[in-house]
Amino acid sequence: MVITAILHSTGGANSVLGPILAGGNPHPDMEIAPTLLTYLWHSLSAFMILSAAVVVWPETPRMLILAIGVFWIGLGVADIITSKFAHPGWIPMGIAGVLAIIGAYR
Repeated sequence: MVITAILHSTGGANSVLGPILAGGNPHPDMEIAPTLLTYLWHSLSAFMILSAAVVVWPETPRMLILAIGVFWIGLGVADIITSKFAHPGWIPMGIAGVLAIIGAYR
């Protein structure tokens, strides 16, 4: 998940967010839109790192680790449904979810 976060925040921001913002403000009625999109993009990367830290943190309750695993799997499924497999993010989200669930029983 940490590797995914780094790739998301660097390569993803350049290859996806960059072209979106290069066309100007995607929501002209909302001046803050470009800044907000950038903030949210990198916030997701930070959340990935935080969830990875919680999973590996000693003494983290098993149910919290399971919840994180189910959450990432759910996000992966939502990504599949909304993008119709066009966005590859479901792969690392699903892997992270499965690994978290496995990790809950380590």
